[in-house]
Amino acid sequence: MKEKKKIPWGLLYVALTVVILLVFGLVNREFRSMPAVLAGLSLGFIVLAVLMTGVFLVIEGEIIRLLLWCQGERVGFWTTLKIGLIGIYYSYITPSSTGGQPMQVVYLLRDKVPAGNSTAVLFVKFFAYQLSFVLCTVASLIYMYPQLKAESPQLIPIILVGIAVNGLWIVAIPLLFCAPVLHGVMRGIVWLLERCRFLKKRAQYIEKVRGFENDFASYTEKFRHKKRYYVYAVLLSIPQVILQMSVLYVVFRAFSYDLPYLELLCMQTMLQASVCFVPLPGASGAQELGFSMFFSSYFASGDVLYTAVLVWRFFTYYIVVILGALLVVADQIVYGRRRRLKAEN
Repeated sequence: MKEKKKIPWGLLYVALTVVILLVFGLVNREFRSMPAVLAGLSLGFIVLAVLMTGVFLVIEGEIIRLLLWCQGERVGFWTTLKIGLIGIYYSYITPSSTGGQPMQVVYLLRDKVPAGNSTAVLFVKFFAYQLSFVLCTVASLIYMYPQLKAESPQLIPIILVGIAVNGLWIVAIPLLFCAPVLHGVMRGIVWLLERCRFLKKRAQYIEKVRGFENDFASYTEKFRHKKRYYVYAVLLSIPQVILQMSVLYVVFRAFSYDLPYLELLCMQTMLQASVCFVPLPGASGAQELGFSMFFSSYFASGDVLYTAVLVWRFFTYYIVVILGALLVVADQIVYGRRRRLKAEN
């Protein structure tokens, strides 16, 4: 049977978004000078932004590899780098970032990592990142509070809501590591499946859910005896968050804006916390609106602001989605060829 080719929805989504932004810029006269602004950007800082994005992805993969090794799974550098990029890619193109971890589990299954084990690892990874992100956001708010209160008090409630929403995950994830809570969640899923009588393989799905519960519980038990790996993951996630939020400073420097690094780092972190819970792929729209709310006072004209949004989103969103889409397509081609060769042999 001929294998069905997958449509690169990620690339199509990026292309559509870029077209919309460009059309928006062309129909607004104040943005007509955008090419001249782009031509004046500092190439050195643009290269630095690319390198920072690359290092961010490497750290993402290394944290996953560390946690997998803790669970007895021996995986290589390139494998976890791929898994990290695929997770971010699917998080960026699905509503509320819901597609990342499930697709990582699927890809890790190809590398013979059990679903229960990979899910436990990815939950710990997500917990470490969320804890690090919330800590950085709280520190940013404390540092910038006097300035925000004096100049932009309307932003403070938005930031507090963002901290609260992100903080919920810090509470929710450890609860899943408690056997009674996990059992209750799995029972709820089984209850729903039992009522989906239109499913032909309902009994198999229910059996898989029960098997997953047993596997997940056993693998999370391993983490309870290796608590130091939680600390390692958080200690690696904090510089990862700082690196991710520092891209904005490099973008400002590319525009020849020499502003205090800590101020821009804190503002970017608070912006991210304020919009990341918006249920749109990559928080599209909310990110751009938030950028205008948080940083419009830093730019002298609308054309520079618009161009800055494009450049900033390219390095924090589009470049990762483009790389992820290319990786998914290439990996699918390689995986399909391996399956065909295996079937022929």
